[in-house]
Amino acid sequence: MDLQKRYEELKRQNFPDSDRIKFIADLGASGEIEYHYKLICKDRDEGTNLNLSSSFYKHDKEGLEFLFEVLDNEKEECMKVFAAYLIAETLSKLRHRDFYALFCSRLIPIMTSLIESKDALLRQKIIIALGWIGSLDEIDILTKQMLEDKDSFCRAWSASSLMQMSFHGVDKELLQEKTKPCFASAIAAETDLYACGIMIEAAQVLFGKKWISSSAVEDVDAEKIEKARKSAARFLNK
Repeated sequence: MDLQKRYEELKRQNFPDSDRIKFIADLGASGEIEYHYKLICKDRDEGTNLNLSSSFYKHDKEGLEFLFEVLDNEKEECMKVFAAYLIAETLSKLRHRDFYALFCSRLIPIMTSLIESKDALLRQKIIIALGWIGSLDEIDILTKQMLEDKDSFCRAWSASSLMQMSFHGVDKELLQEKTKPCFASAIAAETDLYACGIMIEAAQVLFGKKWISSSAVEDVDAEKIEKARKSAARFLNK
């Protein structure tokens, strides 16, 4: 059965997990790059959250070239962000490939221009993606968003992305050195308790501390967040 027929059959059955996972793997292993991308777009538009993009990296360099072509021809800002995010997600799984650095250097200038978007949801996607593929050069962009963005989620995800960079090839000691005063300022100034909790959690991972639990952040436990804020401030201002 070809992929299109299989998709229609899965849709009719309301996408049972085991069949969906097999279908996603087969999509990535196929040469149907354009069809795969169309299904990812359809999934986004219909809000079905099928995780179809998870195997796009299997298209390797060809898949990335296809996405850059989409990006080059796209005029609509939200679709440009969508394509850039998918390229970053794909690249984050192809770090070992010899073309990784070249594609990152092509994508990052596009992403840094898109971060100026007036749409907070689009900025959030770009901020998250920078955490996957950003280098030391992008630290200043993320610290600026963490300190100055008007959207609390953008500020929170900027902190998370700075922490993510330490898992994705950016020198941890340099990252700590460059971000320590910024985390101190951002955590002290943050008025949104959830964003503050996320910042503290990101900083504690980056600096190897234990100031707050994930559950306290998720529950927006004001008392625990404020206590952690004081502990974080003492360390970060040293």
